[in-house]
Amino acid sequence: MTGATEGQASIQRDLAATAALTLFSVVVAFGFARVFGGWSFLADFTVLALVGHGSSFLMRRARLPGWLSIPLVAALMLWVLVVQQYSSTLTWFVPRQTTWDQVDLEIGLVRDQFQTAVAPVLYGAGWATLAGFALVIVIVMSDSFAFRADARGEALVPGGVLFVFIAALSSSRLQIASTGLLLASGVLAVIALRSMHDRRLRVELTARRGPASLAIPAALATAVVIAVLAGFVGPRLPGAMAEPLYNTKGRGGGVTNVVSPLVDIRSRLTNRGNEELFRVNADAPAYWRATTLPEFDGTTFRLPTRALERIEGDFGDQNPSGRQIRQQIQVLSLGGQLVPAAADPFQAEGRSGGQRIELRLNRETNTLVTPDEIVAGDLFTVVSSAPQLSADVLRNATSSSPPDSIFVELPDNLPAVVRELAAEVTAGFGSSYEAAVALQDWFRNDFEYSLEVQSGHGSNAIESFLNERVGYCEQFAATFATMTRTLGIPSRVAVGFTPGTLNEEGWYSVLGKNAHAWPELWFDGIGWVAFEPTPGRGAPGAQDYTNVLAEQDETAQAIPNGQIDQSAPVQPITPSTVVPSLTTLPNAGPGGAPQFDDPASTFGDGLGTPIDDATSDNSNAPQIVLAVLALLAALLAVPWTIRQVRSRSLRTGGPSERVQLAWIRARTAAQQAGVAGRDSMTSREWASATANQLPVAARPMRSLADMVDRVTYSPPGSVDLQRTGTFGATVSHDCELWSDQVNRIAVDTLTTSQRIKRYFTTWS
Repeated sequence: MTGATEGQASIQRDLAATAALTLFSVVVAFGFARVFGGWSFLADFTVLALVGHGSSFLMRRARLPGWLSIPLVAALMLWVLVVQQYSSTLTWFVPRQTTWDQVDLEIGLVRDQFQTAVAPVLYGAGWATLAGFALVIVIVMSDSFAFRADARGEALVPGGVLFVFIAALSSSRLQIASTGLLLASGVLAVIALRSMHDRRLRVELTARRGPASLAIPAALATAVVIAVLAGFVGPRLPGAMAEPLYNTKGRGGGVTNVVSPLVDIRSRLTNRGNEELFRVNADAPAYWRATTLPEFDGTTFRLPTRALERIEGDFGDQNPSGRQIRQQIQVLSLGGQLVPAAADPFQAEGRSGGQRIELRLNRETNTLVTPDEIVAGDLFTVVSSAPQLSADVLRNATSSSPPDSIFVELPDNLPAVVRELAAEVTAGFGSSYEAAVALQDWFRNDFEYSLEVQSGHGSNAIESFLNERVGYCEQFAATFATMTRTLGIPSRVAVGFTPGTLNEEGWYSVLGKNAHAWPELWFDGIGWVAFEPTPGRGAPGAQDYTNVLAEQDETAQAIPNGQIDQSAPVQPITPSTVVPSLTTLPNAGPGGAPQFDDPASTFGDGLGTPIDDATSDNSNAPQIVLAVLALLAALLAVPWTIRQVRSRSLRTGGPSERVQLAWIRARTAAQQAGVAGRDSMTSREWASATANQLPVAARPMRSLADMVDRVTYSPPGSVDLQRTGTFGATVSHDCELWSDQVNRIAVDTLTTSQRIKRYFTTWS
């Protein structure tokens, strides 16, 4: 074969191996289908794979050294990632300070959400950047192993590790299909890399292999067989579709039993959407409010530390202009200690197993609390007074005298964009009510509802929500409440449930998917008024002042059987059966409203500290430092790993190949130590030049040169490289030891700076 023909064949093999490895990287990226909803991520990640492997191929053909090409490829991919995710912040495709501020914001948000995140997550809001960065590292490492360390299967390890990590944290979407594709593409990549490297390593005296024309059909057939086995046989193996032995998903804040404070709304909406939590028999549908969260410290809306008071019978004032809503609530699988009820309750009693429950109340948040955990079968009878409001009444009302300054407090680190957007959206509206409606309509018209957004309502989450304009009720309610506070309007976030579905017996069946959060604003002389910024949601009875029709998630979901406690059967009730039992209860004991010292008497202790408080501020700093150190360690280990992989792969060759490669390694080391050698020099000339510059290395270099001459110029097969050599092993092993001696001697002559440079520039 002529030099030109061989060169063309080499390019073709290199291109085929590059294409196969690119396909493998794309399949690894395809695995993110189990993390992100939709498919918008796949085009971006495919471009990353093409740019990474393609630019590396071009740099190899241009014969750029690895110490230069690897950082260039990584920098190019990172630039593409920034263009994909932050194009609106670039100037002529060049990142600005705004770009890095946005990156810092989103990565901080992901850091806060990572322990509690549950797939699917939103493609964007930092998750896309994190996934893209991981893919950049994988592509750079796999490409370096494959084409700088002559690795085969080892080149697939980085992508395989990322794929397994994705699988451990993600949903079961396309689980079998993605795994089958990964195995098939991995087989193709290994075959392509083996075909390329085996030819590269062959020396003149090595016997020629059989025709390569069968390699591609055989590789394709093998890949197809593996894909079929993974896709067809895999799901049918015993236990293939069973629950995992150890569940890694959403462990930090998944499904909890406490509705408060916004920590489990998303998990109820996603993980417990089909589960019936409780039933309500009522005069009219309403938002069943469990609690309200008035305190905002920049990290979370939460319950303040306030006293609880024991209540019996009447405990509040009925709004004379409101309408009564009588309710009987039967618990099925709700859990926690908060009693959901229509706003605002003024009579309540509870029964559990025939025994009366001593209910407690926090007046500042209108929250009904039980001393013990709510269990299936518990029954609560509540009467609430819902205000009858109109736009005209609210338009003429002020919002300057809230019951507590906590309802207008804002953190010092609130992003400026929150104030700026609030002022921009409400410009030209004179009253608090008009500003609230304008802000509500802005959210409903310009934002999108999605459960792929992770929980979070701190400053970072709010700023990200305003940038992405995608979220679910938690972000809508918290951001609305924060923005109205910047306008001087007191606010709080209410947590509870939408009405649920009216069944044939006249009960509203409330499921996990009905979990909801909404904002409430204070109006002087009126009280707290609910608004609804979340698209697709609308409170019953509020249309006259919100202009939003009653609406909730109406998707059909079957209610599992056997969830109702048969010891407390559900019976239809009439309004007349509710109130009389309440009016016969005795009044509260002496002193009216006692304050309790036990842990259940204060919010934040008895009801659990918000997850955000437990992991806020500096608690993530060690994790960040460790992550940075781990990344630096991984990057520093890349040259060493490549050398180890290459050394291991070279030892798998034949004796003649090992002798030839030992000679190349010795020559390279001698050159780095200052020996003036050239490729045109003979072996003996190399040995002589080494003896002049490195006298200590003269003997091993001369011995190695003699053996190379014998192998090169003797008839094929006449030199037995497997016979016992000088050092007790084979002759080919002797050559490797001589090469190691020359290498060590050469390294000893280098300065510290030269050794550091050699570590990052020598790949063999």
